[in-house]
Amino acid sequence: MSVESASLIDKHISTNVILSNIKNPAAVLTLSGKIARLNRRCQQFLPNVREGRLLGDYCEEAGVFGSLRNMIRHARSISGLHPCKLQTKHPEAPGSWLGFFSVLCSQITHKPIAILLEVDDHKVERENRIAALDQDADKRLIALRQFHQDGIHDALTGLKNRRYMNSFLKMECDLIKRQSTVGTLVVVDIDHFKRVNDTYGHNAGDKVISEVANCLERRLRESDVACRWGGEEFVLFLHNTSGHRAFSTCEELRTLIQGHQLEFDSRSLNVTASFGITSLQTQDSPQSVFARADKALYQAKTMGRNQVQVA
Repeated sequence: MSVESASLIDKHISTNVILSNIKNPAAVLTLSGKIARLNRRCQQFLPNVREGRLLGDYCEEAGVFGSLRNMIRHARSISGLHPCKLQTKHPEAPGSWLGFFSVLCSQITHKPIAILLEVDDHKVERENRIAALDQDADKRLIALRQFHQDGIHDALTGLKNRRYMNSFLKMECDLIKRQSTVGTLVVVDIDHFKRVNDTYGHNAGDKVISEVANCLERRLRESDVACRWGGEEFVLFLHNTSGHRAFSTCEELRTLIQGHQLEFDSRSLNVTASFGITSLQTQDSPQSVFARADKALYQAKTMGRNQVQVA
């Protein structure tokens, strides 16, 4: 790609502002798949990566899209955040990793102008990125809008958010149809959460949500995904786990939460949580697997709470 092409993209979107405030490896691609701009973390993550080269020189899409060309075509036709699985071609870089991509529209024409690709190699909290923005008001506004559009983390807990889980689960349902993979969806709900808010206030409620999130994240493996679904509800995806093993994992999580003592304003709080779990099946859609997990959670609630139920 010529320098003029990268410069043209820079005239339509603020690539430097976007990339300099993303701590994960990230790159802006042309609509033909060439690397227009990349951040420093991306240069460290993919050795010898260069602007102007095709992304396909360094990696390939190994998930539901099957190729980088299909991935980019999908991004151009459907707006939103889309997960992908990237397989590196370089022996010194990690073998495969989860990424997510979205189309970037021109601030002038409002038409697709580029693709933003970010690699999820560690947890990033959006507040830290926003706090580190340049003090220039216009740049801050542009970057802040970008984070709201493409953010995948919950601001309170640092876990993945509902938007991310929706896209991720769709990808997993597609994969199980093609490759017969194994996975379990878990819905977690903090018991009597309204009572905590009413008795101790919303600050205490936020503290409870954050502490439960820490318990979940501390026990789960790196390959698992934890999401704050909304309010006091969480959604987990356990990779390559089903049946008794999934139940045992959730029992450990339930026990960990029950035994965790929270301190708030010199007072001790104890909370419990209910779990509904279900394994993915080849015919599943995101809607059907969520419906089963919700049914199991409802059973856990009606049978006394603080327990794990399977559907």
